[in-house]
Parts: sequence; structure tokens; C-alpha cells
Amino acid sequence: MKKKFENITVIDNKELFDAMATYEENLIHEATANGSLANPDADNEYTREIARIGTICANYESNYMTFKCLKFKSPLVLGIEKDMWQILQHV
Repeated sequence: MKKKFENITVIDNKELFDAMATYEENLIHEATANGSLANPDADNEYTREIARIGTICANYESNYMTFKCLKFKSPLVLGIEKDMWQILQHV
């Protein structure tokens, strides 16, 4: 595995964020293909690098990105509401 962005600890622009996020995605694909992520408790060069890059990207997202709230209910919430409504109808 060839590491990139070894000296980066903080992202301060969108271009760097995009490059690091792409790198992380590629690492995940590579690690999945070679079996490095087969064990959920694995501690190897891939899991450590994915965690390092993921943390840096997450910090950038928290500091610089705003996300719109979802305006729809998830299927899980809809299912629970439907089940609760049916239960209330029979009480």
C-alpha cells in the first residue's frame, strides 16, 4: 500500500478534501478486495490509514460543511409509525 498525504493533519480547502476523500474511498476498495477488512477487529496498515484519513475528513466536514436536513422520513420511521397506528386502532 502506498500512503498519500502523510504530512497532512488538517484540511483547509475543498480541493484537498475531495482528493483525500477519493484516496480514502480507493483504500477501502483495495482493502476490501485484498481481504484486509474481512475481520471487523482487524488492525493493519489499511485500517489505520483509513481511520487516519477518515478522521481528518470528518473534522473538515464538521468545521466547513453544512448539510441540509432531510425532509422525508426514513422507511424505518414510516414502518414504526404504521405499526403503532395499527396497534392504536385495535385498542
